Amino acid sequence: MRAVRIGLRIVVLFVAASATAVAVPLIRASVSASEPDGRPAATVEQFVCAQVASSVDDYCDRIAEDLGRRTPLTDDERVAAQPRRQTLLDGFVRELGADCPGPLEHCRLPATTPDAVRQALVASGFNDPAVRPARFTDPAPAGAILYAVPVGHACLLGYVRSETAAPPLIVGRLPDDVCLSL
Repeated sequence: MRAVRIGLRIVVLFVAASATAVAVPLIRASVSASEPDGRPAATVEQFVCAQVASSVDDYCDRIAEDLGRRTPLTDDERVAAQPRRQTLLDGFVRELGADCPGPLEHCRLPATTPDAVRQALVASGFNDPAVRPARFTDPAPAGAILYAVPVGHACLLGYVRSETAAPPLIVGRLPDDVCLSL
Protein backbone atom coordinates (compact mmCIF):
# COMPACT_ATOMS: atom_id res chain seq x y z
CA MET A 1 0.00 0.00 0.00
CA ARG A 2 2.83 2.35 0.85
CA ALA A 3 4.49 1.70 -2.54
CA VAL A 4 1.22 2.60 -4.29
CA ARG A 5 1.05 5.94 -2.44
CA ILE A 6 4.64 6.78 -3.32
CA GLY A 7 4.05 5.78 -6.94
CA LEU A 8 0.86 7.86 -7.08
CA ARG A 9 2.71 10.90 -5.68
CA ILE A 10 5.44 10.51 -8.31
CA VAL A 11 2.85 10.29 -11.10
CA VAL A 12 1.00 13.39 -9.83
CA LEU A 13 4.28 15.29 -9.52
CA PHE A 14 5.31 14.25 -13.04
CA VAL A 15 1.94 15.32 -14.53
CA ALA A 16 2.09 18.70 -12.74
CA ALA A 17 5.66 19.36 -13.91
CA SER A 18 4.78 18.37 -17.48
CA ALA A 19 1.73 20.63 -17.52
CA THR A 20 3.82 23.54 -16.24
CA ALA A 21 6.52 22.92 -18.84
CA VAL A 22 3.90 23.13 -21.61
CA ALA A 23 1.81 25.98 -20.17
CA VAL A 24 4.57 28.52 -19.39
CA PRO A 25 5.88 28.88 -22.98
CA LEU A 26 2.30 29.10 -24.30
CA ILE A 27 1.44 31.87 -21.85
CA ARG A 28 4.64 33.78 -22.66
CA ALA A 29 3.97 33.44 -26.40
CA SER A 30 0.45 34.81 -26.07
CA VAL A 31 1.65 37.77 -23.99
CA SER A 32 4.53 38.67 -26.33
CA ALA A 33 2.32 38.24 -29.42
CA SER A 34 -0.15 40.77 -28.03
CA GLU A 35 2.52 43.46 -27.65
CA PRO A 36 3.27 44.97 -31.06
CA ASP A 37 6.81 46.14 -31.79
CA GLY A 38 6.70 49.85 -32.60
CA ARG A 39 9.99 49.87 -34.50
CA PRO A 40 10.07 49.80 -38.30
CA ALA A 41 10.82 46.42 -39.80
CA ALA A 42 14.51 45.70 -40.16
CA THR A 43 16.05 43.71 -42.93
CA VAL A 44 17.96 40.52 -42.44
CA GLU A 45 21.65 41.26 -42.20
CA GLN A 46 24.16 38.86 -43.64
CA PHE A 47 27.93 39.01 -43.49
CA VAL A 48 30.86 36.99 -44.69
CA CYS A 49 33.88 36.41 -42.49
CA ALA A 50 37.05 34.54 -43.39
CA GLN A 51 39.79 33.52 -41.03
CA VAL A 52 42.76 31.20 -41.19
CA ALA A 53 41.59 27.65 -40.42
CA SER A 54 44.47 27.03 -38.02
CA SER A 55 43.83 30.28 -36.17
CA VAL A 56 42.86 30.10 -32.52
CA ASP A 57 41.34 33.58 -32.86
CA ASP A 58 37.61 33.00 -33.41
CA TYR A 59 36.77 36.58 -34.34
CA CYS A 60 34.15 35.49 -36.91
CA ASP A 61 32.09 34.05 -34.05
CA ARG A 62 32.59 37.27 -32.09
CA ILE A 63 31.35 39.36 -35.04
CA ALA A 64 28.20 37.24 -35.26
CA GLU A 65 27.66 37.53 -31.50
CA ASP A 66 28.19 41.30 -31.57
CA LEU A 67 25.74 41.74 -34.45
CA GLY A 68 23.16 39.74 -32.52
CA ARG A 69 23.38 42.15 -29.57
CA ARG A 70 22.88 45.28 -31.66
CA THR A 71 19.65 47.07 -32.50
CA PRO A 72 18.46 46.08 -35.98
CA LEU A 73 18.62 48.80 -38.64
CA THR A 74 16.03 49.61 -41.25
CA ASP A 75 16.96 49.80 -44.91
CA ASP A 76 16.65 53.60 -44.75
CA GLU A 77 19.05 53.83 -41.79
CA ARG A 78 21.56 51.60 -43.56
CA VAL A 79 21.35 53.60 -46.80
CA ALA A 80 21.68 56.90 -44.91
CA ALA A 81 24.96 55.71 -43.34
CA GLN A 82 26.65 54.68 -46.61
CA PRO A 83 27.93 58.16 -47.59
CA ARG A 84 29.46 58.53 -44.13
CA ARG A 85 31.29 55.22 -44.61
CA GLN A 86 32.88 56.70 -47.72
CA THR A 87 33.74 59.86 -45.75
CA LEU A 88 35.49 57.68 -43.18
CA LEU A 89 37.51 55.84 -45.83
CA ASP A 90 38.40 59.14 -47.52
CA GLY A 91 39.66 60.35 -44.14
CA PHE A 92 41.88 57.28 -43.81
CA VAL A 93 43.31 58.03 -47.25
CA ARG A 94 43.90 61.71 -46.44
CA GLU A 95 45.00 61.41 -42.80
CA LEU A 96 46.70 58.00 -42.59
CA GLY A 97 48.01 57.62 -46.14
CA ALA A 98 45.75 54.62 -46.78
CA ASP A 99 45.06 53.08 -50.18
CA CYS A 100 41.37 52.12 -50.22
CA PRO A 101 40.31 50.54 -53.54
CA GLY A 102 36.59 50.50 -52.72
CA PRO A 103 34.05 50.84 -49.90
CA LEU A 104 33.88 47.07 -49.31
CA GLU A 105 37.56 46.21 -49.74
CA HIS A 106 40.39 46.28 -47.23
CA CYS A 107 42.55 49.41 -47.24
CA ARG A 108 46.32 49.20 -47.14
CA LEU A 109 48.02 51.71 -44.88
CA PRO A 110 51.22 52.28 -42.95
CA ALA A 111 51.38 50.91 -39.40
CA THR A 112 49.38 53.17 -37.12
CA THR A 113 48.32 53.74 -33.51
CA PRO A 114 44.94 54.16 -31.79
CA ASP A 115 45.65 57.89 -31.39
CA ALA A 116 46.35 58.30 -35.11
CA VAL A 117 43.11 56.46 -35.97
CA ARG A 118 41.19 58.68 -33.52
CA GLN A 119 42.72 61.83 -35.03
CA ALA A 120 41.87 60.66 -38.56
CA LEU A 121 38.25 60.05 -37.56
CA VAL A 122 37.96 63.47 -35.90
CA ALA A 123 39.57 65.16 -38.93
CA SER A 124 36.95 63.40 -41.08
CA GLY A 125 34.10 64.97 -39.12
CA PHE A 126 33.32 62.25 -36.59
CA ASN A 127 33.24 64.20 -33.33
CA ASP A 128 33.27 61.50 -30.69
CA PRO A 129 34.88 58.34 -32.04
CA ALA A 130 35.42 55.33 -29.79
CA VAL A 131 38.90 53.92 -30.50
CA ARG A 132 40.80 51.36 -28.48
CA PRO A 133 42.82 48.15 -28.75
CA ALA A 134 40.54 45.19 -29.43
CA ARG A 135 39.76 42.93 -26.50
CA PHE A 136 39.47 39.16 -26.76
CA THR A 137 35.66 39.52 -26.72
CA ASP A 138 35.49 42.15 -29.49
CA PRO A 139 34.37 41.68 -33.09
CA ALA A 140 37.91 42.07 -34.43
CA PRO A 141 41.07 39.98 -34.73
CA ALA A 142 43.49 39.85 -31.82
CA GLY A 143 45.89 42.78 -31.78
CA ALA A 144 43.67 45.05 -33.90
CA ILE A 145 42.69 48.66 -33.21
CA LEU A 146 38.89 48.73 -32.97
CA TYR A 147 36.91 51.89 -33.75
CA ALA A 148 33.27 52.93 -33.94
CA VAL A 149 31.50 56.17 -34.76
CA PRO A 150 27.81 57.07 -34.53
CA VAL A 151 25.96 57.90 -37.75
CA GLY A 152 22.33 58.73 -36.91
CA HIS A 153 20.80 55.59 -35.39
CA ALA A 154 23.57 53.49 -36.95
CA CYS A 155 27.26 53.01 -36.23
CA LEU A 156 30.29 52.49 -38.41
CA LEU A 157 32.33 49.72 -36.80
CA GLY A 158 35.74 48.67 -38.09
CA TYR A 159 39.26 47.74 -37.24
CA VAL A 160 42.83 48.45 -38.32
CA ARG A 161 45.45 45.71 -38.08
CA SER A 162 48.84 44.82 -39.52
CA GLU A 163 48.88 47.64 -42.06
CA THR A 164 45.35 46.92 -43.26
CA ALA A 165 41.98 48.39 -42.40
CA ALA A 166 38.81 46.35 -42.76
CA PRO A 167 35.92 48.19 -44.38
CA PRO A 168 33.65 49.50 -41.63
CA LEU A 169 30.40 47.65 -41.09
CA ILE A 170 27.16 49.61 -40.85
CA VAL A 171 25.60 48.24 -37.67
CA GLY A 172 23.00 49.17 -35.06
CA ARG A 173 23.80 50.44 -31.61
CA LEU A 174 24.46 48.30 -28.56
CA PRO A 175 21.71 47.94 -25.92
CA ASP A 176 23.16 50.88 -23.93
CA ASP A 177 22.81 53.08 -27.09
CA VAL A 178 26.56 53.34 -27.75
CA CYS A 179 28.52 52.12 -30.75
CA LEU A 180 31.42 50.61 -28.81
CA SER A 181 31.85 50.00 -25.10
CA LEU A 182 35.02 51.60 -23.79
